[in-house]
Amino acid sequence: MKKWYLFLVLAFLTALVVACSSDSASENEGDAGSEDTTETESNEEGSDKEEVTLRVAWWGGQERHDRTLQVIEMYEEQNPHVTIEAEYSGFDGYFDKLNTQLAAGNAPDVIQFGGNLNDFVARDVILPLDDYVGNEIDTSLHGQSMLDSATFNDKLYGLTLGTTAWGLLLNETAFKEAGISMPSKEWTWEDFKEITPQLTENLDGTYGTGDFGEDGFGVFLAQRDKYTYLDGEVGFGVEDVKDWFNLWKELRESGGAAIPEVQVSASQTPEQSLIVQGDVAIESIASNQLSAYAGATEDEFKLYPYPYNAETGKNGVSLRPSQYFAAYKDTKHPKEAAKFMNFFVNNVEATEILGNDRGAPVNSEVRANLIEKADELDQAVYNYIDLVNETSDAPYIPNLPGYNENTQLFTETEQIIYYEQKSVDEASEDYYEELLKNIEKYEVKEE
Repeated sequence: MKKWYLFLVLAFLTALVVACSSDSASENEGDAGSEDTTETESNEEGSDKEEVTLRVAWWGGQERHDRTLQVIEMYEEQNPHVTIEAEYSGFDGYFDKLNTQLAAGNAPDVIQFGGNLNDFVARDVILPLDDYVGNEIDTSLHGQSMLDSATFNDKLYGLTLGTTAWGLLLNETAFKEAGISMPSKEWTWEDFKEITPQLTENLDGTYGTGDFGEDGFGVFLAQRDKYTYLDGEVGFGVEDVKDWFNLWKELRESGGAAIPEVQVSASQTPEQSLIVQGDVAIESIASNQLSAYAGATEDEFKLYPYPYNAETGKNGVSLRPSQYFAAYKDTKHPKEAAKFMNFFVNNVEATEILGNDRGAPVNSEVRANLIEKADELDQAVYNYIDLVNETSDAPYIPNLPGYNENTQLFTETEQIIYYEQKSVDEASEDYYEELLKNIEKYEVKEE
């Protein structure tokens, strides 16, 4: 009897559960037919997606950080299943930290690179993007030259974040204070050698110019119809190195260039740069940095091309990619990383926030939209890009293989010469010999 009683109770409970389930299903069906259909379906779709955390790394000044964080917030709002952990800093130490993360197998999912992308491709730590182009990534409106710059062994490894060009930032306020007229934009090295000592003499505690460094050397070579390294060939000789370092030795001796103690304190962060700190009146920058530099001071800045080589009539400035976004080869979320990179370079609202902080956008529609809405500073950048396009035939030359090591080598050579530890000739010969060894060690071999 007890068994029958227990059976009846269980049957009753089962029927009750089924009835409740049916009522719940009816309620859900009723919601789907309400005016909030689209929102409900969207939420259901979002809830089906796996929760994803992406780490995104970049370097820059405070303005770049602020703009990038706004875009990240926008992306998270539109993709609620994605959480982005931002890892950002100044340039100093950025790649040291990245190398440590790569060695530990713990690199960010999306990483900002400069012209040294090729080195990391050669190390086989970057994800090829070809499988995502046409799906998660749209490159149909990107300039072919910018795609080519991130292509190695016929595989695309990065999305170019902007087009830029090297130039000189002149502090117009300092020129006025020194009682010196701003030069013509067709000035020569002879003009430069004459103006910079006058600036130093007429300004209190400010030198005419800071050293233009390794990037300036590349422009200097282009003015001579030479190049650093291209298609497996070194395009300059040790005499070019000697000429460059002798030029700056003469400028320091004339008082036109900053003394070593000032120069070695230089920072690539706009807010801490020599020109913003008032240590120099002229500094070499990438054109896309104009807004960040100008925003860090009340002084008036102007973008100028490098002084022309009087013999060749060339300024040697070329249009070039500013930085890239690339994905870590071992990211657990390659599709999500690809979607974020695509949003960063192609979304109109996102690119309006980013502006040209990383250069003129490579997406032609996005670029046209920004030019139409450009403020005075942004327009100055676009005008400079146009000036370079009109006045220079210098080709884009990728960074040397072994970028980080060779940049350090160049900086060490500068300092050896600064402090007269070796003569210009001896230091230049040592640099050139070591450079050739590094290139052989790091160059990407064709498959």
